[in-house]
Parts: sequence; C-alpha cells; structure tokens
Amino acid sequence: MSPYFVSFRPQIAMEENLPPFARLEDPGTTDLLTKAAGVLLPSHVSPGRYRSITQHAKHWFPRLEAQFNYRGKTRQVHLFQRMGVRHPESLVFETPLRLQVYLNEHGSPWGYPMVLKGDLGGGGETVFPIHGRKDVSRYLLNLPEDKPLLIQKWVEHGGKDLRVVIYGDRTVSYFRVGGGQFYNNVCRGARLDHDGWPELQQKGVCAVRAFCWRTGIDIAGFDLMFPDDGEPVFVEVNFHFGRKGLGGVKEHQRHMLLAILSWRDKLISTYS
Repeated sequence: MSPYFVSFRPQIAMEENLPPFARLEDPGTTDLLTKAAGVLLPSHVSPGRYRSITQHAKHWFPRLEAQFNYRGKTRQVHLFQRMGVRHPESLVFETPLRLQVYLNEHGSPWGYPMVLKGDLGGGGETVFPIHGRKDVSRYLLNLPEDKPLLIQKWVEHGGKDLRVVIYGDRTVSYFRVGGGQFYNNVCRGARLDHDGWPELQQKGVCAVRAFCWRTGIDIAGFDLMFPDDGEPVFVEVNFHFGRKGLGGVKEHQRHMLLAILSWRDKLISTYS
C-alpha cells in the first residue's frame, strides 16, 4: 500500500502518491489534500499527523478517531456506555491501589466470580478470572501500578465468543470456542468455527455494523458474547487484531484491499 493515495480528479481517476514524511505545511501538499476527493492513509499514522491530514481532507480512509480516543479497555467501557450498547457491568479505577481500597471498603458489587482487566494487552494476558479476594491481590502483581484497570460482572459466555472484523462495508465473523474454559483466545488453544451458530453470527454482525456506523469505525475486530436471547454483549474493540481467524496475513491484506477499492469506488461515484 502506498503511503497516501489521493484522488483529486475522480472523473479521470487521477491518483497522486505522497511520501510518508511529506511536509504537510508545504502549500503544494496542503492544496493537494484540500482538492482531493479522498485520502487513503498509510498503515501507521500518529495522532498528530492524522489530525493534520484530516483538517484539510474532505474524506479519508480509514477513520481513526475512535482508535485514538478510545484506546484501552477502560476507555472502551465509556464508549459502550455512551453508545448505549449492552456490555458487562464495569467499574473503572485509576490505579490498582484505588481498586484495593474500594474492595476493602465495599467488596465486589457482584460477588464472585468476577473479572479483572488491565487497560492494555492482547490475547487475554491482562484479563483474569477472580473467584475471591485472594485472586485480586495475586493478579494485581501482573498489572502496572500507575495504569487504569477495571473489574466487571461475570458473563456466562457458554465457552465461546464471536469475533466480528469490520473492513469498511465488509465483515468477517467467526466463533472462538474455548471448550468451556474462561479464555476463548486462539493463542490459548481455542478452536475457530466460521460456520457455527449462524443466527448468532448474523445478530452480532448487525450489531457491529450499527455500532461502527454511529462511531465512524472503519477497521476493527469486535468481541461479542451471547449469555441469553437478548442483544449481544460488547466485550472489547481490537484495533490491532490477530490474523489467524482471517486465514493469515494475506487474507487480511485481501480484505483491506477490497475495502479500499469499495471506498474509492463509492467516493468516485458521488462525483459522476
């Protein structure tokens, strides 16, 4: 993928590539971005550079505001609350010490078991099942002393969760089945099921599409649980997700390319 793709005369599908470190203050670059029908961003862009590009561009792909504003599990809880989607009941704390003080004074608001989560980390490495107070003290040793964390009400997920990956207007979904264990992560031995529980997959995909339409998320992997017949439970948004369930890196790149072409074609069609 080129650093930036700029289509500024869509009637003849003219494209212009910019180097990744082009000076955005340069009048020529600013003029190019301003006149462009759309801008394709590189795979990695800093928040500051993203703001500099998007303040001039009319349209861009992918949109990254949610990724920058809701990085980490604690911020995602606030996002789920703001969007009004179903998610595990949660309490967020600024530090592990604040959590310990709260539990000493009030105990668990849901009893046990419950779930302890560090703010960052993938593959379940900062997610722990808590069956009693002793578990809290033990697992807190694995989390940074100066970072936020949260506790959540236990969700009976039935030994599986649904991963829905959104690529623009395309989706890929599959269940991760952990065999009745707490963790359903593929790196912890869960098996993948792309065809199982099709009604739940459709339900989850529809919920994710609606969520992304409201939040402006173009690329992300969502983890959902289905504890009952109600709406799916949003557990986490993964802006940097694994590729195994997609068929590997090449399949991920293929989905990305198809999403980019779809975005470009829709954008150009608006000028036709």
